[in-house]
Amino acid sequence: KQWYQRRVRGYMAYYDYNPESILVNQSEVHSSDAVAEKIQKYEEFVNEVLKNDLKYVLEQRDSVYEEISEYTKLQTYIDRVHPIKKRPIKSKVNIGCEYFMQAEVKNTDYIFVDVGLGLHVQCTFEEATRVVKKKIDQLTVKAEKMTDKSCDIKSRIKLIVQALAELQGLDKEQRNPQIDIFN
Repeated sequence: KQWYQRRVRGYMAYYDYNPESILVNQSEVHSSDAVAEKIQKYEEFVNEVLKNDLKYVLEQRDSVYEEISEYTKLQTYIDRVHPIKKRPIKSKVNIGCEYFMQAEVKNTDYIFVDVGLGLHVQCTFEEATRVVKKKIDQLTVKAEKMTDKSCDIKSRIKLIVQALAELQGLDKEQRNPQIDIFN
């Protein structure tokens, strides 16, 4: 048996996932009720569990990409401000909800960088560049893992949908060759 793990409201839930259990025994072939019951069970599993998991993983991956974008913007800002060091600079600062306000930075020797968990560290520009590069690398690895996980979920959905099509006795002409897993 293979256990399938799923995050439900912050807790990890484990489901018994056994691809061979989709197959119907020869004694059950003549029993349309058993086949219909198995089909119903796996359709519910795909629609209620796997599709929701896929949606959750893709949303998490998108939030990681947004965070990478923020760190890339910070790196661009560091590259622009670093040569102007020792002079006050005027800038527009986002004060929330994409509202900007003019600000003057008098001391440009240091910059505060968010290192995670709500912690901001005062760094020189060289230190900030190293921190930002490490954070971008770390987030890129995290995004790749989430992409792999989403591909795994998509393949499970496709496997189950194909098995259900065989259980229902659909011919190859009746099967949809491109399965839309987002609906």
